[in-house]
Amino acid sequence: MKKLYLHIKVLFTSFFATLNIFFMLALIVSAYSDFISPEKNILFAYTGLFFPILLIANICFLVCWIFAKRWLLTFLLISTFTVCWKPITVFCPFHLKTNGQPREELIKILSYNVMSFAYTNHTKEKPNKIIQYIAESDADIVCLQEYMVSARPNLMSSQAVAKALPMYPYIAEIFLSSTDNKNYQYGLAVLSRFPILNSRRIAFPSRYNGSSIHEIYINGKKVTVINNHLESFKLTVEDRSRYADLITNVNFESFEVFSDAIQQKLGQAFRIRAKQSETIAAEIHKANGYFTIVCGDFNDTPISYTRRTMQGSLIDAYAESGRGMGISYNQNYYLFRIDHIFHSISMDAYNCRVDASIKLSDHYPIYCYLKFKD
Repeated sequence: MKKLYLHIKVLFTSFFATLNIFFMLALIVSAYSDFISPEKNILFAYTGLFFPILLIANICFLVCWIFAKRWLLTFLLISTFTVCWKPITVFCPFHLKTNGQPREELIKILSYNVMSFAYTNHTKEKPNKIIQYIAESDADIVCLQEYMVSARPNLMSSQAVAKALPMYPYIAEIFLSSTDNKNYQYGLAVLSRFPILNSRRIAFPSRYNGSSIHEIYINGKKVTVINNHLESFKLTVEDRSRYADLITNVNFESFEVFSDAIQQKLGQAFRIRAKQSETIAAEIHKANGYFTIVCGDFNDTPISYTRRTMQGSLIDAYAESGRGMGISYNQNYYLFRIDHIFHSISMDAYNCRVDASIKLSDHYPIYCYLKFKD
């Protein structure tokens, strides 16, 4: 009986050891999947989506092996975490220190996908809560995505935005391709306390997505600001409902239905964003600004080719000064940070946060404080 018990124990341990080694290798592949363009190999783009699941699984294995006193496997896991440390800290940084810099020495950047201002106007009787949030944010520069204005009385107009936000005397609206509906205009906007010297759209083919580049004069310095809204996965309400059902009720049939529904959409979106990110990266290089800020809704995670390409030599403000996963999309269990703020090495970032207390859009706003080094 004792021999049988030992035999079963060896088989049990060997099975889970083999399984853990697979998870270790998968974590490493996932952690560095952002080096491979989806246009070359789409598999790596999907692998990056599983990074948090693989990370948690390996942490669970580590706890188990420590309790079981399996020191070789413990060592292998610690080595795996060491190899993946940089991607781990990008995905989920651990900064606890808060900003101790004087406010007057900093500029606050706010990036917010406003979901067309929740399709409501702003009046004294019925204030638009998104407009209120922006007004009370104390941000110096506000970059908005899914910015929609209209002449209809029940929607925000350009004049209504300017009137409701007088603390931003400089507003640059960049509208994207014309839509079938002539009653509204849709695109991006930058609101600034500082003079906006010039603005233009960064051209890449997309009807509802785009990027804009602005030159802003801040306290004697010319700062390049690039606001972005990249290609979404174009998942329908039905697709997202299926995903939610899959998360709450895992079964093969649900997975098969969901995977068939989104396989083409995800792959196409990954490839489109790859091209868009390369176009934007070229614009960043061309601008060659000593002070550069890049932000917006990238529709891609911290472990993605899109994010790595757009960041280039810039610094990720959230990875530099944030805390936790910073989930910025708040619908249907898509628990990722897809809104980002980057800055040039000539600045330091403080207190980059995703404000999850404000659920007025399908995105949470993200903000940080930046200080010029000279």
